[in-house]
Amino acid sequence: MYCVQCGVELQKGVSKCPLCGLRVYHPDLLTETPEARPYPPYDGGAEHVSRGGLLLILTVLFALPVIVCLMVDLRLRGSVTWSGYVAVGVLALYIALCLPLWFSRRNPAVFFPIAMAAGLGVSLYVCLKTGGRWFLPFAFPAGGALCLIAEAVIVLLRYTVGERRYRVLYILGGAAIALGGYCMLVEFLLHITFQIPMYWWSLYPLVVLTLVGLLMIVIAISSPLRQSLHKRFFI
Repeated sequence: MYCVQCGVELQKGVSKCPLCGLRVYHPDLLTETPEARPYPPYDGGAEHVSRGGLLLILTVLFALPVIVCLMVDLRLRGSVTWSGYVAVGVLALYIALCLPLWFSRRNPAVFFPIAMAAGLGVSLYVCLKTGGRWFLPFAFPAGGALCLIAEAVIVLLRYTVGERRYRVLYILGGAAIALGGYCMLVEFLLHITFQIPMYWWSLYPLVVLTLVGLLMIVIAISSPLRQSLHKRFFI
């Protein structure tokens, strides 16, 4: 060991340098002295937010614009006119976004039809308030068909895929073909309900979506093709 100031070689056990008198500290004898921390020790626990309190705040935030609009509408017009649209719209949005949060187990196969029903309820309210007759011949079958397609996709993805992920291609391929048929249904309902001429624009999405769906099904059937695409594109 050498002196850090003058560089002279030191013997074991000396406490001072014999040449310059610098005090010698032996590394083996040094011990850490605990110092006061500038902040409290962190226990590592995460802060827990009350779900009930959060849902209460969200409920109040959704209710406030409805109450304000109803008060303004009653004050100015003496009846519920335009504020009704705001109320049913906010209620449908609350059902779609916040209702699943009230439950610990949020199954999309259950809550998606509820959200679609809320949307159809808004359409029914608008139809009744405006004196229209388009809900039953157009909105209900169009919304119901879309709900059935989406619900089938959700249920199949949730309960039939498992470890065989290639089944997703079957499901998405069938959904693409069904959406192509849905476009034709929408055009037909528009023709029946609103007397819009049939321009057959729905044939274009029908052809494209059918080809895409068939391609997905072919990929799902052919195992070598799936492996080749997985190596090239990680799908």
